[in-house]
Amino acid sequence: MKKIKKKKVPGITWRKGNNVRYFLNGELVERTIGITIKEPTQLQKTGRQAMKVVVGLLKPVKEFIEIGFNLEKKEPHDNAHNLARSTNKLNAIRGEYPNVQIDFEKALFSKGILPVNPEAKVQLVEKGLEFTWDPAFMEEGMWPNDQAMMLAYCDEKESAFFEIAGMRRSEGKDFLEITPYHQPVTLEVYLSFVAADRKSISNSVYLGQVKY
Repeated sequence: MKKIKKKKVPGITWRKGNNVRYFLNGELVERTIGITIKEPTQLQKTGRQAMKVVVGLLKPVKEFIEIGFNLEKKEPHDNAHNLARSTNKLNAIRGEYPNVQIDFEKALFSKGILPVNPEAKVQLVEKGLEFTWDPAFMEEGMWPNDQAMMLAYCDEKESAFFEIAGMRRSEGKDFLEITPYHQPVTLEVYLSFVAADRKSISNSVYLGQVKY
């Protein structure tokens, strides 16, 4: 790779054949690109598989994470999906290639500073899941009109059921309808709370597994 002395012009790049020019740290550089024939390292294989499983994790919950990570956007080029992907790749991966898996206890589908009810629970009921929490429990930042966001993730079927505008915190409970599968499955269940004005949100809290 060689450096070319030239005044920086934002956004200018150039490619001819396998040669490319682009700006790096304020300098215009030129390099040759091509197909590598080196065998990827174990670390590289693990990283690639981790990215693949995280992308698969987020695919069925795009609408949920669009709200769940919206407030994490700090720069104009940030988007909720990329932030959710990087957060989960960093924190919710276990194992090494070829056995990289999602650690569902550490997965996050929303991220923020709004407190959540630590005593929240979920139980199987007819036609779905019932979420419960103590409506009298209040900490700084909580409001009675905060709304529940419920998520049940089925890894086996690569699908999810969720509600992004559930009952108010003051109600103390909510219901998430689950469409039956043809065979028993395991659901990974999460609960978040979002402010009524959507200007504050909690981390999603893992409530455990439910056999459905």
